[in-house]
Amino acid sequence: MNHAIAKSTPEDCVRIKDLGYSSSHHIRMYGERFEIVSDPFPEGNGVAVQVITAREPSKRTLRLPTSILVGLKDMFTKVA
Repeated sequence: MNHAIAKSTPEDCVRIKDLGYSSSHHIRMYGERFEIVSDPFPEGNGVAVQVITAREPSKRTLRLPTSILVGLKDMFTKVA
C-alpha cells in the first residue's frame, strides 16, 4: 500500500517550534546531544533545524521526525 507523503508546511514548523525545537534549545536525538541554532524550516518532505554538537561545532542540518512530533502535539505541553 503506497501512501503519499505530505509536504511540510509553515504551520508544521510553528507547531514543532512550540514543542521546544527552536534556536538556543538542546535536544537529544539519535544518541547525541544537539544544540539547535535555527528555528524549524521545511526541507524536502519534512522539517529540519540547523544544529551543532560539542564534537562537531560547525552547523549542519538535522531532519526532525515531523510525523511523530506533529501527530503527538497534544501529548506535549507548550514550552514557554
